[in-house]
Amino acid sequence: MLGLRTLAPLLVALLAFVATPREALAAPSASGGFSTNEGFSGSSSGGGFEWPERVVGGNALSFISPFQIGAVGYLPKGRFTLQYDRWLSANLFQHWIHGGVSLLFDRGDWQNFRLDSCDATRDGSCRPGGVVGWDLYAGYTYRFAVKDKPWLVPFVRGSVGFAWWVYPKVGGGREERQQSRIRSWTLNLRPGAGLRFFLLDQLGIGMDLNIPVGFLVHTDALPAGGEDKSGGFLLGFEIMPLTLEYRF
Repeated sequence: MLGLRTLAPLLVALLAFVATPREALAAPSASGGFSTNEGFSGSSSGGGFEWPERVVGGNALSFISPFQIGAVGYLPKGRFTLQYDRWLSANLFQHWIHGGVSLLFDRGDWQNFRLDSCDATRDGSCRPGGVVGWDLYAGYTYRFAVKDKPWLVPFVRGSVGFAWWVYPKVGGGREERQQSRIRSWTLNLRPGAGLRFFLLDQLGIGMDLNIPVGFLVHTDALPAGGEDKSGGFLLGFEIMPLTLEYRF
């Protein structure tokens, strides 16, 4: 009985919260309709409102750049991304899935690559070289629709990604490598958020911030020949204030 008396006020408060009418920040009511020529029309407690097609258009293609950093573990700093987004349906126009491919690149030496030394036999003799790789990822995005400001579209997203890159060397043989590390790959989760400003009807600019969290697997060349693998933790930041999105 004491437990029921304790829970009763909490249940009443919860029911009152659920039953209280609230104006949704993001979406029109389920009774709304969508037209490819006119947009999405819906009603709320404040009256009717028409969402422009640029907010709810079903496809988006984005160019996202320019860099990322590894707070724990190494990531190539340069990052150029092409991303495709698709909504789930017209009635779920805030729910999107996305996929993307990125070109990764950097230039540095063994210190930039977070190595203890350059080479077991030639410590300190390394010169800077180029890093190149790629990244594939996919995930889900929730896009907020701000009433009376349809040109402003904030969002949150989550992705799963896999990236791979190779490190520089000199000469044609492994024995002539200037970096003991040959290549690395990472599998990670990427929570993130961003913002879009649609200055034109179908074209927007914006910024993205993602936080990859996962693990790294490195392949290193051994002085006597062969390879050795090692692992590590990854915590990074994808900082991309140069973004262009086209809705269609």
